[in-house]
Amino acid sequence: MRKFLSMLLLCTFLLVLTTSLTGCKGIVTEGQMKLMLENALREKYNEEFKCIQIYGYNQSNYTNGTCYPINDKTLMFDAAINYDGTLNYDCYPNSIAGKLFSNVFDNALGDIWGHHFTYCYRRSGLIDDEETARKIADGNFTLEYYLKHINETYTADKSTLAYYTICVDSSKINASYDEEWDSIFDALNSVHEIGLSYGADLYFTMNIYFVPPELYDDCMNYFNDNAEVRSNLKEMIEGYPEKEYRRHIVFNVNNAKDKFSPTKEEYIELRKEID
Repeated sequence: MRKFLSMLLLCTFLLVLTTSLTGCKGIVTEGQMKLMLENALREKYNEEFKCIQIYGYNQSNYTNGTCYPINDKTLMFDAAINYDGTLNYDCYPNSIAGKLFSNVFDNALGDIWGHHFTYCYRRSGLIDDEETARKIADGNFTLEYYLKHINETYTADKSTLAYYTICVDSSKINASYDEEWDSIFDALNSVHEIGLSYGADLYFTMNIYFVPPELYDDCMNYFNDNAEVRSNLKEMIEGYPEKEYRRHIVFNVNNAKDKFSPTKEEYIELRKEID
């Protein structure tokens, strides 16, 4: 009898635990959570999405996922779905803003690097509201709107951090080391000035990888298959094909020239070592 009561208590505990984890809706599979997340995003933004990963599954009242719009995998973002099928949050607007930041930088940089890939994501300042969702759904989401919204939403902190990662085919470079540094400095200042015009103090961390052409294509293919939302290409370049590959320069940038690292002289020495 005592053994029976112990088993009964154990079963009751497991039932209560399962019910609490699944929102009183029974056991929800990982595949169902992915589908719920895709459906909620489609309803919000009026486009199709793919959920490629679920994590934090059954550990809280919601589940996190990694998603992207099916027409552009480079716009990966984090999102979370409640167990009742409603969105808890999503970072799709930040992902789009990162792509727009990449375009601004590339346009200002010009063609000095020829064949290269720029990836940018925003780490802070989540923008997730109905007005922004309508802007995206209607095709009216712009960098100007995003920066204004950041400025109005985060009134106590005007700083905005963006992470750039650039992979450069070293055989296509059309500039001297000196010209490269000047172009990078001018391009980042252009992005910074756009932010200041809307009240946002932008600053950056940038990783630039210089790779030979045979590795460049492999890295881009690897990116398409394995990239994560916060990828800095380290796992793609330094991890492919061997984890011994080291060819990158890190920039830490604030608008003031004395806070622009590395200096031109340091950059030139680093580039000489890489080549």
